[in-house]
Amino acid sequence: MDDRILAMCELSNDLLFQKIPPERMAYYVDGALEAGRAAAGQFRGTDIRTLYQNSGIQIHRGGTGKKGYGVVLRGQATMSPTECSVEVYPDSIDELARHSTWEGRRLTGEEAMDVHLSHEFFHIWEYQQHRSIVEELDPVVSFTFLGLKRRSRINRCGEIAAHAFAKELLSLPCLPNLYDYLYLIDTEKMKRSDFEELCSRMERLLLGQSAQYAVKGGAK
Repeated sequence: MDDRILAMCELSNDLLFQKIPPERMAYYVDGALEAGRAAAGQFRGTDIRTLYQNSGIQIHRGGTGKKGYGVVLRGQATMSPTECSVEVYPDSIDELARHSTWEGRRLTGEEAMDVHLSHEFFHIWEYQQHRSIVEELDPVVSFTFLGLKRRSRINRCGEIAAHAFAKELLSLPCLPNLYDYLYLIDTEKMKRSDFEELCSRMERLLLGQSAQYAVKGGAK
């Protein structure tokens, strides 16, 4: 599964997705992916649990992660000047692993745990480095009134970068948000046909941009 397509699927969940100009979709996707990969390159060869120890990040194991309205959490990070920690919910992570089969291979519970820890580590690392790919990428115009423009950040770029970080660090075959979609499909919360249509739609957006760039390039 192509990283850029899965990244587009993540981007489509942003509240401001419809405000992103079509010709700028690739800018956000590629910028976020590159940020995650570059960060992972700094830690290549180091076990994620070791990274937590070296960074002084505590790991706490919680309950099931099941909340009201059918929401299931796999963990949550706490970041403050005095402490950074991650609370994980093993039951929810094990459930994800059971529904993670892709190309004949399924994640083990420990592998699924490492995926989650890696994702959260990226967010904490950004916090500790006082930087954020969300802030580094250009904002979009979210509201216009009488010539005045309000600009806002695309927050899902942080999630895309965290996915790319986890994939690179753990040598995964795909961006790990694919496992979330596999879980939804396998538990019948989403139809496979709907996921395939989503991927096709995201691919068409990217291909459309590529075609625009080709035309512009040829006109020079």
